[in-house]
Amino acid sequence: MIKDFDYAKAYAPTNFMFGVASAPFLCEGGYNYPHGIKNNMYIQEKTGKIEKSREAVRFWTDYEAQIKLAASLGLNAYRIGIEWARVQPTTAEAPHDPPAWDYIAVDNYARIAKTLIDYKLEPIITLHHFCHPAWLDSDMWLGEEGPRLWVDYALKMIEELNERLQKSVKRVIKHFTLINEPNTFLVGMFMVDPIWHTKNKGPEFVIQAYDNLFSSYVKAYDRIHDLYERKGWGVPDVAHNQASVFSYENDKMIFDIMRLRSWGITQTQVDTRLNEYRDAWYKRVDALAGDQLTKEQYASYINFKNLVQQNIKPSMLKKTLDAIYDSPRDKKMDSLQVNIYDPFGMPRSSSDISEAKMEMWEYLLSPDIYRIYIHAHNDGNRDLPLHLNENNVMYRQPKEGKAEPRKDGWTREKYLKSYLPVMIDCMKEGVPIRQFLWWSIVDDYEWKHYDPRVGLFNYDYTTHEIKNTDGLGEPAGRIFADMIAALRCGDEGRIKKAFEFNY
Repeated sequence: MIKDFDYAKAYAPTNFMFGVASAPFLCEGGYNYPHGIKNNMYIQEKTGKIEKSREAVRFWTDYEAQIKLAASLGLNAYRIGIEWARVQPTTAEAPHDPPAWDYIAVDNYARIAKTLIDYKLEPIITLHHFCHPAWLDSDMWLGEEGPRLWVDYALKMIEELNERLQKSVKRVIKHFTLINEPNTFLVGMFMVDPIWHTKNKGPEFVIQAYDNLFSSYVKAYDRIHDLYERKGWGVPDVAHNQASVFSYENDKMIFDIMRLRSWGITQTQVDTRLNEYRDAWYKRVDALAGDQLTKEQYASYINFKNLVQQNIKPSMLKKTLDAIYDSPRDKKMDSLQVNIYDPFGMPRSSSDISEAKMEMWEYLLSPDIYRIYIHAHNDGNRDLPLHLNENNVMYRQPKEGKAEPRKDGWTREKYLKSYLPVMIDCMKEGVPIRQFLWWSIVDDYEWKHYDPRVGLFNYDYTTHEIKNTDGLGEPAGRIFADMIAALRCGDEGRIKKAFEFNY
């Protein structure tokens, strides 16, 4: 517990990043037209299984307006992504040999990063956000070549971006989320989610893909640090993030595996030593499940948890462990990056934990979940800052229709004024949180369709106008800005006023 908590110091821009986040495929526009750039979502768009993404919110061309809007709120960070399909493009539908790089696209990404820096927003770069180019096999994570090519792309993109930024703003990128939520998109891709077009389905393919992806992540981590040392660029913050799910094996386990060497644990001790971290996780999450779920759901949760524990062991990720222990570096993460949503992902009225049929705007909101998962991820943490990489509450608004209030009554104001106090309490209890990012500055395409609305500011897809409020008429951006300004000034009276409900 931190006594005499200093708000102004804790939330000073030099110590804490408040920002927004986005994914390139969801905001840039310009993908998967019949004769245009294609990524692995093309077949699903073409066959009508998901809505066509088309122009999205035109971030590729209109980025400065959205960046300026973020800066106007007093934010000091903006997480963007690089779309691999953009910088190594293909117009073909079928897989083929790697194409040439499009350096005009690389130049534009550098201009976007420079614009962020010009507006005093720290760029946080994601190198893989669910998508890969259509010239790669749909099941690219099951083979050797796809992960190897991803590492090569990531290294080249970082070097090309930094070389341009050194010339324009005399600095380089410091913060990276190499891969976004591998624990959810691999399960979705190879098991449960129909938005992904893959040939192989089954838990054995998830484990195989996991091992290929995370062993390539280890190699990318090392090579990025090597690059920065060789170029004299300082020390970067390199990590991946995880989405909150209820099983340790598909959530925190990979974080713990990445820290084994820095904890002095040998490869032969992996399964035994990680049991204690798994037990600490389930002590918290079992109690949460007991509070959150019905009696029938809780029984289903326990059965599923036991099945996972019996069938998934850390030592199954042999390539990943070999890469970690063969590496010249002990460290494999520079920050803990987490996206905390409802880990159970199911209506509380359904009877089985496997029934996860909810729309995004129906996801359960709970400050208790937020608190438990912040602490659960921080258990065992010794020296890494914790970054809250995504935060939001969604409501439904058809592309050319009116916004629909959530049935549970949650709004952006209620979320911010319920969740940020939890974050503050966790920091007072000693959790080293250093980042809070809202998803996203304006509405965007959300993987399957445009109906889920996530923006602090509403986007009109007919006129391409950014509104002054969110779609429900709430001044969400201004609310967020006022809360941030109050925390940074440190005056407890102003903080109390900014956190009161007014709308």
